[in-house]
Amino acid sequence: MVVTRKSFIMGVSAAVLMDWAKPVFADGAVRPFGAGLCVLAGRIQRLIARALEHDVFPKPVRVEYDPADMSLPEPVRIGKRLKEYMAAQPVAIREDEELVGWLPFDGSVESDLYRRTGHKTFNHICIKDYYLKPKDRLAIFEWQHTCADFPKIVKEGLVGIRRDIAVSRERWAGDTERLDYLRGMELVLDGIGKRAANCAAECRRLAEAESDPVRKATLLEMGERCERVPMFPARTFDEGVQAVFFCYDFLSDAIGRLDQYLAPLYFADIAAGRTTRERAAERLQELFIFIDAHTPHRSPNYDKGGECHMTVGGLTPDGKDGWTDFSRLVVEACMSCDLKRPEMSFRWHPGTKRDVLRFMLDCERRDPNKRIAFDGDAPRVAAFEKRFGFPPELARDYCITGCNEPTFMGGFSCGGFHMNSARCIERVFTVRRADALACTNWDDFAALFTEELNHDLAEADALSKEFNVIRSRDCNVLSALFMAGCIERAKSPTRGGASRLVPVIDLLGTPNVIDSLCIVRQFVFDEKRCSMAELADALAADWKGHEKLLAEIRRDGKRYGANDPFTNEMARFYHAAVARFAEGRRDFFGMPLTFGNHTGYNDNATKFGAITGATPDGRHKGDFLSFGGGPSAEHGPDAATSVLLAAAQMDPECAMCGTSILNLSVPPSVVTDDGDFEKLVVMVETYFRKGGLHLQLNHVSRETLIDAQKHPEKYPSLRVRVSGFSGYFVRFKKSIQDEIIARTVTSVR
Repeated sequence: MVVTRKSFIMGVSAAVLMDWAKPVFADGAVRPFGAGLCVLAGRIQRLIARALEHDVFPKPVRVEYDPADMSLPEPVRIGKRLKEYMAAQPVAIREDEELVGWLPFDGSVESDLYRRTGHKTFNHICIKDYYLKPKDRLAIFEWQHTCADFPKIVKEGLVGIRRDIAVSRERWAGDTERLDYLRGMELVLDGIGKRAANCAAECRRLAEAESDPVRKATLLEMGERCERVPMFPARTFDEGVQAVFFCYDFLSDAIGRLDQYLAPLYFADIAAGRTTRERAAERLQELFIFIDAHTPHRSPNYDKGGECHMTVGGLTPDGKDGWTDFSRLVVEACMSCDLKRPEMSFRWHPGTKRDVLRFMLDCERRDPNKRIAFDGDAPRVAAFEKRFGFPPELARDYCITGCNEPTFMGGFSCGGFHMNSARCIERVFTVRRADALACTNWDDFAALFTEELNHDLAEADALSKEFNVIRSRDCNVLSALFMAGCIERAKSPTRGGASRLVPVIDLLGTPNVIDSLCIVRQFVFDEKRCSMAELADALAADWKGHEKLLAEIRRDGKRYGANDPFTNEMARFYHAAVARFAEGRRDFFGMPLTFGNHTGYNDNATKFGAITGATPDGRHKGDFLSFGGGPSAEHGPDAATSVLLAAAQMDPECAMCGTSILNLSVPPSVVTDDGDFEKLVVMVETYFRKGGLHLQLNHVSRETLIDAQKHPEKYPSLRVRVSGFSGYFVRFKKSIQDEIIARTVTSVR
């Protein structure tokens, strides 16, 4: 939704500034805005230019495996072949590079769980029969996101993982199947150790042939780091970054709370004089270049930002503020690089200082690549504690992956599953038409609707389990090394080994459903402006012959996002019903269910809309469904404060703390006018203080978007936030462009 400059200023000053306005700084002084960015060293500039010009990942070398391997137990075969594969890959160290690793996988063996490389069932069956294909007009399956346990890698090294395997062997003594799995893990560790040794040897070989004494010394240092990490705990900041760099290939998705797990090494090195802020920034920048390069130029997702995510700020496990000068350095280093990845989520909590939020919002408004989004700790941590039963220290340590999927380091978001939530309201007026006509009051209709909602949620839950049963035919050994629970349980994460899971069903069309409930209650029961039969007939006819009623609904209908008692109650009614359904239910992996509302990279909301009939909110048959935590795309009010305050209180049960997003388009003036920008800072702070969960911003006008759609050649660099990720507007499908434009229409009321 878009907010006009007039409504933005008036709305903020009226509803927010009176409560929360404070001096910009403690002394009341006015100081210039501006995110301090790191100066790019010459070698970093060259590395970025090379990565942007062409793919820089080395080509894999084909390996011939022994056919007799097929007689081995599955995880042992996988581990043996991974070991052989890693040993056979040459070490690529090119000019200007100071981090070593670059290990591509060719799909000949099961490797990276995030990219599903070599996972035959997923790639041959799930992609063919499930991926992006609507099931029963109800469910679409997308991707899932993960995050390796980088803190463990940095603090304990792979020797710590090997110790864990030894302990698990004792636990499962006599269980052949589990012991075979642990043996496969040990073989993979052997392969990783050999790979690290090969990297160290190549550094030394290049150093011997190097005539430049500076580069020679650098290569020798690189070799020393590879001899240490990732096999042993990192002792220095450089070793910590090298360990992350090296192991990222084994689970190449999110990097988690980088500003937390590398901070002790950074501050220790600063105190000891082993590094400087500038050198540390350079090391981080090279890591980010490597991460960005993981998505090849040929990929349709190359220009999108959700391929890797990191998280900054937020509560520490012991409940303190996690923002430090190192956090700021991580952000500055990332923003200094003209890259699409990694994207970044800033976690806000009540102890967050306003100048920190201001700094992050300033970075966001200045970033042409639109990499930053914002999350509120209070509802998310509460959900992990109350709904999942996680201890507080774990609940506070969540991170964000992909398109705003929440998970933990050493865990994964096992959702990737989108549900057409509007089908239930359609069924009320079609399959259950007679029951709907028999409703004499709102309570009767609410009970009927809840029955249909539960019916669809149960069917969706069953389809999700069906999908995961099929996918469990794949066995993963490599990524499992870096996921909590897999060693202890001696099981593949695809088969229930992982313990830090966030199961999510994303409900698309929720704004349409809430608005439809508002219209039914207002027009049929409260104001009696039409009968249930008349409304049902209008929907069956797709509003043809009922244009007068449609016009009244669009003009006078009460809709979610206005922050009034009536629409807020309807939103809470819907989310409470979802929460009641989830109570006590478990997903395929045995974890409590939670829900979200994002739609991912693809036009799933458009696909669902195309197969969904007209709905009481005034939507026509075939129109796309709205998604996210804000108001319906076509009918949202234009008062930003109302939208944010409504969204902040819609879900007191925290059932929607899965992959939930809230899109907000603010006036372009917040980019250029520091006065408007300060109002934005206060408004965002208020939203999170009231319990807000997520926020991502666009500051582009509807007129600009329409012109960009008509004249794409004029806007090649226009990037927008879509559904937890960013991308070039002119490169999206027209259906996604239309949704973004519709989302930014001001209120017609």
